[in-house]
Amino acid sequence: MRVRHLVRAADADLLDTFLVSAVASVIVIRIFLEATGYPQLGGGGLHIAHVLWGGLGMLVAIVLLLIFVTSTTRLVAALVGGAGFGAFVDELGKFVTSDNDYFFKPTAAILYALFVILFLATREIRRFRALTPEESLVNAVELTEKLAMGTLTAEDRDRAVRLLAAADQAHPLVAPLRESFVQAEPVPISFARLRWMGSAGGRTYAKIVSSRWFRWILAGVFILTGVGFLLSVTAVVAVLAGSLLGIVDAQDALVEVETGNTIASVIQAIATVAAGVLIVRGVFVLRRSRVRAYRAFELAILVDLLLAQPLAFLDVGFVAAADVFLDLALLATLRYLQAQERRLVGAVGAAPDPSRVMGQLPSERSV
Repeated sequence: MRVRHLVRAADADLLDTFLVSAVASVIVIRIFLEATGYPQLGGGGLHIAHVLWGGLGMLVAIVLLLIFVTSTTRLVAALVGGAGFGAFVDELGKFVTSDNDYFFKPTAAILYALFVILFLATREIRRFRALTPEESLVNAVELTEKLAMGTLTAEDRDRAVRLLAAADQAHPLVAPLRESFVQAEPVPISFARLRWMGSAGGRTYAKIVSSRWFRWILAGVFILTGVGFLLSVTAVVAVLAGSLLGIVDAQDALVEVETGNTIASVIQAIATVAAGVLIVRGVFVLRRSRVRAYRAFELAILVDLLLAQPLAFLDVGFVAAADVFLDLALLATLRYLQAQERRLVGAVGAAPDPSRVMGQLPSERSV
C-alpha cells in the first residue's frame, strides 16, 4: 500500500469523540472504584480485571467497523472503542511495576501525557496541510452512503458540495455527484428535543461569555494572576539579593529551595515563568487589543497544560485533574472570545465605521 493512498477524513470529530470517551472512561472508573471500595469481579481466587473489559470494548469497535459501513456505526465504534481504550490504559500501573501496583503514583502523569500526545498527533495529522483534491473527492464519495440510504441532512449536503468544490473539477465523478447532492432533499435531523437543548445551551453560553461583566471578570482573573506572578518574581529577586548581601534568612531560604530542587521542579518553574510572562504581556496589551490579549492568555494556558500539568499529575496524581478541567474551561472560553473578536473585526473591515476614523477598532478598545 502506497502512502499516497492514505486518505484523511475531512470530518475528524470521531477522533475527538474517541479521546473524550477514553478520558471519561478513566475518570468514571476511578470515581466508581473509589466510591465502592475497589471491589473485585469474580470469586474463588479469580479476578476479572477491567483491562479485559477494555480489550472487549476495543474488539467490539473493530468488529463493528469491519461488518458495517454506516456513519452511525462509526460513531458507536468511536464511543465504545474509546471507552475500551480508557479502561485498558487505566490499569497501566499494573504493567509498569514489578508488583502489579494499580496505585502506582506516576500512572496519572503517564496517562495525561499519553492523551496529550494522542491529541496533538491526531490534530497535526488533520491540519498539517489542506486536503488534496483527491482526498476531497473521496470524502464526498463517503457521503453518498447517506445519500443512498436517505439519511442525508442539510449539513451533510452542504459539506459534500464544499468538498466537491475543492476536488479536481475535471474528474468525471465531480459533476454528477454535485448534481445528485444539490437535487437531494435533506431529511430533518432526529432527536429534535436534544438538538433544541444543545442550541439553547450554546445560546446561553454565548450570552454569558459575550457579556461585558464576564469579560471584566475574566480580565480580572488574569490581572490578579499576573500581579501574583510579579510578586513571586519580586520575592525571588529579594531572596537572591539578600543572599548576596549576606542576610542569613535569605541564605537559609535559598538553601532550602536548592535542597528540594529536582528536574521536575525546574521544569515546572520554567513553565510557570513562561506562563506568567505571557499573562503579564496579555494584561499590558488588553486595553489596546483584546484579540492579542486573549491569544497571550491562551498560550499561557497551553504552556500550563503541556508542561506544568503533566508534572503536577506526577506529584499529586489524579487530584491534578481539577486544575486541568479549569484550564480547559478557560481555554474554550478564550477561543470563543477570540472567534467573536475576529468576527467583529471582519464585520468592521467589510463596512466603514466611525471608529476607524479615530484609528481604533472596536475589538481594540479597552475591556
